[in-house]
Amino acid sequence: MGYDQEMEAGRACLAARDWATAYQHFHRAHDLGHPVRGRHLAAHRAALKAACRAPHPGRVLYQLVFLGFAIVTSRDAKLHQS
Repeated sequence: MGYDQEMEAGRACLAARDWATAYQHFHRAHDLGHPVRGRHLAAHRAALKAACRAPHPGRVLYQLVFLGFAIVTSRDAKLHQS
């Protein structure tokens, strides 16, 4: 699956309240979204949302730390693409 398909699958899992599977889809989207800052950050935000709903403290902390790090360090010419 590509980035868009992983994000859509993650959103479908969120709607079904399947937090763990949603997190997995968003994590895969994150890996695929690295080249585009907007997609990378959107995948982190979505994974954070799934982790908070689980709740899964380790995943929440992981996403908060790496979302903050990604905001500060990631650069891309396509800043507004998501």
